[in-house]
Amino acid sequence: MFSREEKKDLNTSFFQLFTQRMSRHKSLGGGGSRWESYSTGVRGIFFRLLTFPAVGLAIDLQFKDEEIRALFYDQFEEFKAMLSRHMGEEVIYEPRTMLDSGVPISRIWVKLEGAHFYDQEQWPAIIDFYEVKLLALDEFWALGGEVIKGLAR
Repeated sequence: MFSREEKKDLNTSFFQLFTQRMSRHKSLGGGGSRWESYSTGVRGIFFRLLTFPAVGLAIDLQFKDEEIRALFYDQFEEFKAMLSRHMGEEVIYEPRTMLDSGVPISRIWVKLEGAHFYDQEQWPAIIDFYEVKLLALDEFWALGGEVIKGLAR
């Protein structure tokens, strides 16, 4: 496939293009100006751009305490209809999955079917997908995020 250095170069090139595209948008939900590292304001909740093996956008609940992770997951399930409405599609809920590092998480995500991140010809469609979905997630976070942040307090 690709060497480690080639993947790094492709990632750098892609995210430069992505950052340029997203620079014209301002976050409604308080995520800051760096869309690729959106700040949710809650330690343990991350919005992640997935690149491999699937292209997607995820809300990862990465709390060490399983009961706390379950509490936040349940709250996101309460917002399932609202989140799906914002995303424009049914959102995938996974109560327990593992990161490559072996860390257990809960993941809520949408996927761009048939996309391959390292195929540069697909980058315009992938950037479009990320833009639309991140803006929708940001809008959702502006409305429902305060309730979720309240759990963390």
